[in-house]
Amino acid sequence: MTRSWLYVPGDRPDRIGKALTSDADAVIIDLEDAVKPDGKSAARLHATAALAGDSRPQRWVRINHGDEGRRDLEALASAATRPEGLVLAKCESAAWITEVHWSLPGIAVAPLVETAAALRDLDAIVAAHGVTCCHLGEVDLLADLGGRLPGGQGLIDHARVRLVITCAAAGLAAPVGGVHLQIDDLELLASTTTELADLGFAGRAVIHPSHCAPVNTAFSPSSADVEWAREVLTLLDGSAGAVRDASGQMIDEAVARRARRILAALS
Repeated sequence: MTRSWLYVPGDRPDRIGKALTSDADAVIIDLEDAVKPDGKSAARLHATAALAGDSRPQRWVRINHGDEGRRDLEALASAATRPEGLVLAKCESAAWITEVHWSLPGIAVAPLVETAAALRDLDAIVAAHGVTCCHLGEVDLLADLGGRLPGGQGLIDHARVRLVITCAAAGLAAPVGGVHLQIDDLELLASTTTELADLGFAGRAVIHPSHCAPVNTAFSPSSADVEWAREVLTLLDGSAGAVRDASGQMIDEAVARRARRILAALS
């Protein structure tokens, strides 16, 4: 279960090293916005060097779009070790995803939905070859839509719900939520991450190592959840249909699906 996705600038090997020893489930080495244009070549070298090593945390790379992205793909294709997957910045078309997929076949692809065009064509994007999950880039999306907070929160809520439903309908893993920009406000991070988990997200991107632990906790089942799930499946085991638990609540297959999902998150 991949809960926390920690972004780290590709041109900062010192920060990459620290990220790889953090509590992150996945580290995303960023070749896009976190790297200035004159630092792209160096960032590719640092990124490919950082791919070797232990399998945990997962090592992903966020690539640029367009010609800069093709240069990223060339560098990664020649690397001795391939990344676990690629996050596609400002991904707006299934055609680009297909090109990426065939450039690095067998590598998981995660489109970053952060523009109006991507939201409009979401069905085609999630159905493209190689896509395993989607990320939501809330900051860029709000800017592209011309909204601002707090009034524009409705735009973000709409995008979140649309992404969860579209991914579920396509049989993809649940999506990854956007970053929390207030570095030191861990209380707000925890509450907003719980909201994402309640909406059906599976994880969240983060921009600081201190954010990993609260995000991991929010997306992990509590001991009470686990106890409930085990009780539900025990009650249903061998029954001919719906049953009631000790509190009188009806338990049927729909409830059992949630219970199985909770227990699956433990692995």
